[in-house]
Amino acid sequence: MKVIEVAIAVPLKTLFMYLAPENCSPESIVGKRVKVPFGNRKVIGYAIKVTESDANFKIKEILEVIDPISVIDKKTLSLADYICKEYVCSIGQALATIIPSQMFAPKRLAKPTAPHKIVINEIVLNQYQKNASFAISQTIKNNVFKPFLLFGVTASGKTEVYLHSIAEAVNANKQAIMLIPEISLTAQFVDIVKNRFGDLVGVWHSGITNMQKYKLFYGALNGGIKIMLGARSAIFAPFKNLGLIIIDEEHEHTYKQEQKPSYDARQIGWWLAKYFNAPLVLGSATPSLETYKLALEKKIELLPMPERIDKKRLPEIQVLSLDQAKTGGSFLLSETISALSQVLQKKQQAIVLLNRRGFCPSIICKDCQTVYQCPNCSISMVYHKHPHEIRCHYCGYKKSLPIVCPHCGSSHLAVIGAGTQKVEDELQNLFPQAKIFRLDADTAKASSNYQKAYYGIKNADYDILLGTQMIAKGFDFPNVTLVCIINADTSLYLPDFKSTERTFQLIMQVAGRCGRGKNAGKVLVQTRHPENFVIKSCVNYDYQAFYDWEMENRKLLIYPPFCDIAKIAIRNTDEERAAQEAKYYFDFLQKELTEKNLKLILLGPSPAYIAKLHNTYRQHIIIKGSKTEILKLAHFAADYKKTYADTHASIEISPADLI
Repeated sequence: MKVIEVAIAVPLKTLFMYLAPENCSPESIVGKRVKVPFGNRKVIGYAIKVTESDANFKIKEILEVIDPISVIDKKTLSLADYICKEYVCSIGQALATIIPSQMFAPKRLAKPTAPHKIVINEIVLNQYQKNASFAISQTIKNNVFKPFLLFGVTASGKTEVYLHSIAEAVNANKQAIMLIPEISLTAQFVDIVKNRFGDLVGVWHSGITNMQKYKLFYGALNGGIKIMLGARSAIFAPFKNLGLIIIDEEHEHTYKQEQKPSYDARQIGWWLAKYFNAPLVLGSATPSLETYKLALEKKIELLPMPERIDKKRLPEIQVLSLDQAKTGGSFLLSETISALSQVLQKKQQAIVLLNRRGFCPSIICKDCQTVYQCPNCSISMVYHKHPHEIRCHYCGYKKSLPIVCPHCGSSHLAVIGAGTQKVEDELQNLFPQAKIFRLDADTAKASSNYQKAYYGIKNADYDILLGTQMIAKGFDFPNVTLVCIINADTSLYLPDFKSTERTFQLIMQVAGRCGRGKNAGKVLVQTRHPENFVIKSCVNYDYQAFYDWEMENRKLLIYPPFCDIAKIAIRNTDEERAAQEAKYYFDFLQKELTEKNLKLILLGPSPAYIAKLHNTYRQHIIIKGSKTEILKLAHFAADYKKTYADTHASIEISPADLI
């Protein structure tokens, strides 16, 4: 009898057999999403192929065929196979990543629009923009795969190069994908791109509904949408004639998915560009070390844009030492307060960055010095003033005040440090007439606040934009003339090999938000480590010096880009079991490594930086070496037989961090 083999998003490498519903030919179901019984659940699966079976057990029937037309083609299956091999997952998990399972059909779908020419606006490009646009457009016209690094300082006009390139692709009757790293940038980019290309643009991100996803998916599939703009998952837009992929702020870690399969949108973009013989444009003012190394090795064509538009000067960066200053209890130095006052008097705007949310990040007992920690995670609780409570920023645990020390029972507790809420209060006290908008993970829970922040600053409804790293990139506000970085050391000494690189990028990116209009900009960096090489490189806008220095460190310690890396996380609610399982797992890997003669370095097992998370203890094993050999070992590791049934293990290839 004929059966349909269905892929389901579970970590099993097999396909599952089902019968076609009555009055449906099995062949007509292939390539579509289907609802099937799976154990005692009903799940969404992907119909892959029809085969003959003489099974002597009862085969269940497909409950519902979801899609009116096939959504899985040869390209989709090839990409799913690539994801399976590259990120160690099942074909069902890969397909669920490419084609969202939970998309609901509206009553009517938009009809495809007829192709038409896009008029390229008569905006005068400078020579660097012309050179970059020409190189990319030639690649589009010649139908060849070519990766580019558009390495341009902030406000150098990279966006205009993107728009010219998109117009070239659309005029060649091709489609384009443009990725941006943060949902907070969506409002700005939607305005810019839709003003140029109108209804040809689709916007895809985690904030849209399942029905909106369905409309966008089918719009891209049937040709009604030519340009997909969005965050990481927009890379999977089902275009049939993709002619251009742009990844803006390519250095951002948000392009890496944390959940399984832990794909990297940049690597998916590389695969798609090769498949469609199209250019891949990676843009950044602070490219990742890996990308810049490829450019220096001429594996990526470097398109330099070293000047701001109209040769505007980059803002002066002034370093203020926190160790020498007398603050009188304030988290803002006198120089910072004075600079903010002057900007407000001139009716200009300022950005204040502190990469730590909440009111105070730690609560300590004055009697026994115990730091109040989350009962579910090995991390300190954060005091929030609005509402008046303490919270864990990892598991969401909350507790109302007042509290007593869990160690000695004392009620003599002190809150220490500063988060964005505390700085907001201080700014409001110092400048009562100023209109301040705070944008961090707390306020951003309402997606409308992203747009409120963007339009509020753009339309001069606010004087100061205060926030965490989400305000550091992409925003183009001509009236912002001052950037204040409250504590530049927040991420500098984290136990992760990318901590210095991320600190450099964060300072450079937020510095680039000011001085973009007619008035010059200034950046104030408050730090306890003014002599640190990262800080000094930022002051001089010296990417090359930072790159050379950091590459020496990476080479010495054998970290990317001098090797590839994988992280295995072993988790159990029992601390002893987690450690024991991690040791067994490590021994298993060491044995496989020896038997297969793989030249890899194994590190660990050791407790994770946050050893306990969501009431689960975590142990890490790190693998370093070549990507090919890491993947060989990772696929063996996936077959490890656990000692304890309640242990969970996951393998992440090329993790965004080791924390």
